Amino acid sequence: MPAIDTVERPRLIVPPSTILVVDDNPVNLQLLVRTLHGTDHRVLAAKDGRAAIEIAKRARPDLMLLDIMMPEVDGFEACRRLKADPATEETVIIFMSALGEVSDKVSGLKLGAVDYITKPIQPDEVLARVETHLARQYLERELRQSRDRLDRELESAARMQRLLLPPTLPRHPAVEFTAFYRTSRHAGGDYYDVLDLGGDRYGIIVADVSGHGAPAAIVMAMIRAVLHTNPALDDPPAVLDQINRHFQYFWGSATFATAIYGVIDVRRRTGRFSCAGHQAPLLVRKPNEVTALSIDSVAPLLLMDLGPVPSSELTFEAGDRLLLYTDGITEREAPDGAMFEEDRLTRALAKAAALEPSAIVDTLVADLDAFAEGQEPRDDQTLVLVGFPQSD
Repeated sequence: MPAIDTVERPRLIVPPSTILVVDDNPVNLQLLVRTLHGTDHRVLAAKDGRAAIEIAKRARPDLMLLDIMMPEVDGFEACRRLKADPATEETVIIFMSALGEVSDKVSGLKLGAVDYITKPIQPDEVLARVETHLARQYLERELRQSRDRLDRELESAARMQRLLLPPTLPRHPAVEFTAFYRTSRHAGGDYYDVLDLGGDRYGIIVADVSGHGAPAAIVMAMIRAVLHTNPALDDPPAVLDQINRHFQYFWGSATFATAIYGVIDVRRRTGRFSCAGHQAPLLVRKPNEVTALSIDSVAPLLLMDLGPVPSSELTFEAGDRLLLYTDGITEREAPDGAMFEEDRLTRALAKAAALEPSAIVDTLVADLDAFAEGQEPRDDQTLVLVGFPQSD
């Protein structure tokens, strides 16, 4: 039979750590110190539970070998106090005892210990368990630090992304624009904007890039840049077509974006909208009466050639409210997995319709959060409300 080549896995090199050994038996204490000598770790010793607690507070050991049967403060009580103190709660504790009862092991683990060594002490076993738990602690710290670095980077990306959103919305005596924006985790792919086109006309866009996090945020920023350089912002079909053609290199990939863009003429109280796979806006025309606009739509952006992009005309009346939103609103989940859904959004909007536009948005957000009961959102959430006064 041919020899089988074995591949030796590289051994994880754990940085030198501080180990505190605790035992009221001088012979055991000496054996433990001698066993750990030469491991490059800093080894401290304590002869009882009270001394162990005081030393741990000062030295902050990474790992502790803790005897259970000791006078006054036993190992269980010492562990309980150490785990209750933020300064020492992360210390890895391995219990040592001649007791072999399962109940004692379970009690120790429930207090926060990670392992249990049965006396008489075997040096090889002590070294193996110590190195195993120090390696795990080291990897957990590295993972936590990497996660913290990623969180900081995502928070920084979110701050930069928010600079791309309008700091304020245009003001006009005959119309009010109000918006709400929240990402699922620091940075996201939702985008909204309201552009002053002059002559009492405003361009309004709500878009939703597929996916979450930094990749979606980058595409969102690119869409924003393309929109702001578009020379034909008064033509909704041309705006969506131009954005889509600019990103031909995305066609056929897994990246896409839904979007709705419209131009509102405040003086004439008209709107013209084009849609690319996005949710239809909700119109409040009379108190407690909400309908989804019937808008012809093409495929989402960034997927393929859209062909002719249609547009839909709308005439506004006094008191009308128009709500544009992303699916992060209707797909917001409760703890039991139920979704907010369009019907619930419609009812909430109808109930709040008599309020001022900004109060309507605040009420919708409150209803959304109450429904979620603290459940973290899985998707970005955007609301943009256009409100016309009740009378001139």
